[in-house]
Amino acid sequence: MIELFCFKSIPQIIFGATAQKEISRKAAHYGSRTLLVTGAKSFVASDAFNQLVVDLDQLQVTYLSESINQEPSPQMIDDIVTRHKGKQFHSVVAIGGGSVLDAGKAISAMLKEDLPVINYLEGVGSQQPSGRKIPFIAVPTTSGTGSETTSNAVLSVVGTRGFKKSLRHDSYIPDVAIVDPELTRNCPPSLTASCGMDCFTQLVEAYLSTNSSPLTDSLALQGITAIARSLLTVVKEGTNLEARSDLAYAAMLSGIVLANAGLGTVHGFASAIGGIIPAAHGNICGTLMEPCNHLTLLRLRQENIEHPALTKYTELGKIFSGAAGKSDAWLQDHFINILGEYTENLKIPDLSTFNISDETIQKIVSETANKYNPIELGENDLKTILRARC
Repeated sequence: MIELFCFKSIPQIIFGATAQKEISRKAAHYGSRTLLVTGAKSFVASDAFNQLVVDLDQLQVTYLSESINQEPSPQMIDDIVTRHKGKQFHSVVAIGGGSVLDAGKAISAMLKEDLPVINYLEGVGSQQPSGRKIPFIAVPTTSGTGSETTSNAVLSVVGTRGFKKSLRHDSYIPDVAIVDPELTRNCPPSLTASCGMDCFTQLVEAYLSTNSSPLTDSLALQGITAIARSLLTVVKEGTNLEARSDLAYAAMLSGIVLANAGLGTVHGFASAIGGIIPAAHGNICGTLMEPCNHLTLLRLRQENIEHPALTKYTELGKIFSGAAGKSDAWLQDHFINILGEYTENLKIPDLSTFNISDETIQKIVSETANKYNPIELGENDLKTILRARC
């Protein structure tokens, strides 16, 4: 019997090559004034941006713009909101990587709130957001965070008293997600690899999550299969549209499944680490995937040989193996080996360059969430994982 589960709403999704043509039409659907949020460089210098400006003009949509050149902080969001409060936008359109989409999502919400955004952040503020927002259109130009299909925006402050926390409400799911693989073709190899490992991590953690459902499992396996088929290829062949499409599809699915099934210990680490050192989120996830899953598998075997997560590790091994007749244990170990190979082949850096002290390791461990990991890892386990990459 299928156990009770809840599945949250998703945006209207427009996916595929040429989907970018719908950006101006969707903006016009909401009204004649839009706030355009982009990255600082690549998209605004592209032919796609020039065509968007023409399309908006033809549809008589006027726009103001903001550029995002780093992971958004509460202060950044407050400053942008202050500049635009009361300007009566009919939509916010964010076109860029995960940081741009998170910023746009937060801006669309905070333009409808009275207090600074820090008051509404999980684990930091004391206020619940109202859920009101300006209609929000998300258009990713990287394939990683899946923010185009999630209900949260991640904001961070880096430093000894830093944090990486979410502004979250079910209504913050974008109204429209426009996912065009063509927009990711200029993403450089190192960023493609980092974003791809973030996406891969989200799919695997949601699949293994104690909060997963048959529906999220099905979507996660589709995404993981696309990763197996195309991630290594797309890093080598950046203009390969078929591989880009696979990765964009996987990233979109990763947002859906993380929003519904939750994430595991790797993202628990990433949240804690991201508030302390300026490491790229995808690289944190990528370098910790192998040791975290290796120790999780070990603890599962020690704890309960019938644990359902062991069956899932077997399925993951099958996706990445063409070999027939292999034992469950072989397939499980094969998947762990694949994680190590991906980290190496994609040149994902470890954390050694940040010279993380024992004191900082203790702080990271104390702030790392285990919530949906298939088995809870203890403090010593978490230290072992972290030290393997420091």
